Amino acid sequence: PRDIQEERMRGFTIGLLLVSLPLYYDVMTEAQKPACDPLIPEYCLLPFPSSYYLAPNESTKTGFMVQFPPEAFLVNSFGKAVKPTYWNTFDGFSFFPMILAYFPNLSIENFPPHWNIAQSLSATSPSILLNADSSTTLAHWGELDEALTMMSNEKVLMVWPSSALQENTNYIVAFRNLKDSKGKIISPSPGFRCLRDMEPCNDSSLESRRGHFEQIFSKLEKNGFKREELQLAWDFQTASRDSLTGRLVYARDDAMSRTSPNGPSYVVDKVQDNYSQHIFRKISGIMDVPFYTTTALPGSKLVLDSNGLPVYQGKAPATFLVLVPQSLANGTIKPTHASVVQYGHGLFGSQEEVESGYIQELADRYGYVMIACDWWGMSKYDVASVVEMLITDVSDFVIVPDRLTQGMINALLLMRLMKRKFATDSSVVFDGVSVINPSSTYYYGNSQGGILGEVYMAASQDVVRGNLGVAGGPYGILLPRSIDFSEYEVGLRILFPDPANYTTMLALMNMIWSRLEPNAYMSSITENPLPNTPSHRILYQCVLGDAQVNIIGTYNIARSVGASIFSSNVIGCYELQNKSLVCDRMYGFNQLNDSVVATQSSVMMTFDCGAPPEPAINVYPDPKYDTHELARRVFIAQEQMHLFFQSGDIKNLCGGACKGLCKVN
Repeated sequence: PRDIQEERMRGFTIGLLLVSLPLYYDVMTEAQKPACDPLIPEYCLLPFPSSYYLAPNESTKTGFMVQFPPEAFLVNSFGKAVKPTYWNTFDGFSFFPMILAYFPNLSIENFPPHWNIAQSLSATSPSILLNADSSTTLAHWGELDEALTMMSNEKVLMVWPSSALQENTNYIVAFRNLKDSKGKIISPSPGFRCLRDMEPCNDSSLESRRGHFEQIFSKLEKNGFKREELQLAWDFQTASRDSLTGRLVYARDDAMSRTSPNGPSYVVDKVQDNYSQHIFRKISGIMDVPFYTTTALPGSKLVLDSNGLPVYQGKAPATFLVLVPQSLANGTIKPTHASVVQYGHGLFGSQEEVESGYIQELADRYGYVMIACDWWGMSKYDVASVVEMLITDVSDFVIVPDRLTQGMINALLLMRLMKRKFATDSSVVFDGVSVINPSSTYYYGNSQGGILGEVYMAASQDVVRGNLGVAGGPYGILLPRSIDFSEYEVGLRILFPDPANYTTMLALMNMIWSRLEPNAYMSSITENPLPNTPSHRILYQCVLGDAQVNIIGTYNIARSVGASIFSSNVIGCYELQNKSLVCDRMYGFNQLNDSVVATQSSVMMTFDCGAPPEPAINVYPDPKYDTHELARRVFIAQEQMHLFFQSGDIKNLCGGACKGLCKVN
């Protein structure tokens, strides 16, 4: 009909007039915008992340600030609204976001899976993740949230990049040819259809975005995604690196400037000799650290100035441990061959984990002075405050990354202290010679110590080589696949019983967490290091069948760092819901011949301890076959770590695939 044709022409004309505007410009003012994006009418915050929730801001490096209206945020089952205050402090979205969309009764049979990521780059892929600034198509994969929702059709589609995204960059997400469980092509929402087909929208918030979407459609057409095939498309902007990492970097530099060049002041609280078969001396100490949170107690938040940077609050005591092995105390290993190795403990643990039997044994064997402190924010002392926050008000999830920021400062200061002032302390001097070798300092962490070790290795100015065992990230991928999260998950699902709202809440937590987890730091380990920070190398040691830190998370951080694998690296296989098996194609890894010695790159080594194939979906493996603790106790793994620490060389000491060196119970 003529009136429809005229409406379409009017919409097309408006699009042409607006096409010269920036891709993410929105003509409608923030005050006029509806709280919910009409592209997915079923769920307010979807699609996520989206430039719909960005507001222009000339003071930021991206030119934007995240602006979630309170009306758009989730309300838990007790009527408590989650407040967007802390989310609105970012100038864009995180580098490893949970990309969410919703299609009723969606089947992902033809969607690129995590074991075949290259499928996302094929000409027939139903999805595209496009760097809109460079027009580069990025590898990605997708899944439905199956954890505790297997009986529900209301599952959110989660799309994951294969590695960390670039800072301050615009990305487009689009889908085509998606089908429901009956094999029928899914129709686009009315809101998206009117933009795609240049029909009247009868919604001013959509009409105002026609120019925006004309540019999206144009860029997608150039990359093989035809306008008429699209079922959904949108864009989002990543944050500047300063917005995500700036608080830690500023606090680190400020804390270092407020302490002596020789490190923070300290006292030795207790010395225990003849401590064990492998440890001669256990030293307990307390150091005075500059702190930047409201208090030095669990549950505290960073105190920020008008620029969003941490404000010094004074000095606080932080405890630490030092273990001197028998081999250094009795002279079997000379101090010139000694090393200082900082250990990072596991989930909600403590510094006492450094006293584990296998750590004592390897410290004695290799001449390691082991040091450790608590991860403030995720230590055993933080459990109560984290649980209380999750139950009472998830709006305050910021206490986790904020207090972790202080915990990271403490860890960095501890190594500085060891390299400087503590090296001459009488407690580490034997026969007139210190066993602290300041020129040989390394990091070793497992589980949470590996996850947070990724941040430590990005931020450390005193350590350039580290071994991260069973590490991974971001937490949005790890949590549903971890037995450790199962009890917390049940509680959160009670608070957010709608499966889509629960997944959205997890994505929001992933965003807040990004300031102090691998999400924001994995791309700054080797290339493009943080300000005033050297480049680092990492040996990743992971294991198939890990029910606590899933290996998919290890792949994410290792790919983002640019880690290589040896050609015989063991490959994980996954069990589909129909019981058939698929095996990972290890997309994105440079493969080294087994005889090659890696002297410049980071490397990921995988161990096979005989666990059955893991589920292909986002649930944790059977915990009775959990391999989480096994690889770190393998002698060859320890030898590989020691060789890397001492020489910088990473060799495949397994002589092929690392199989049969450990065994599940």
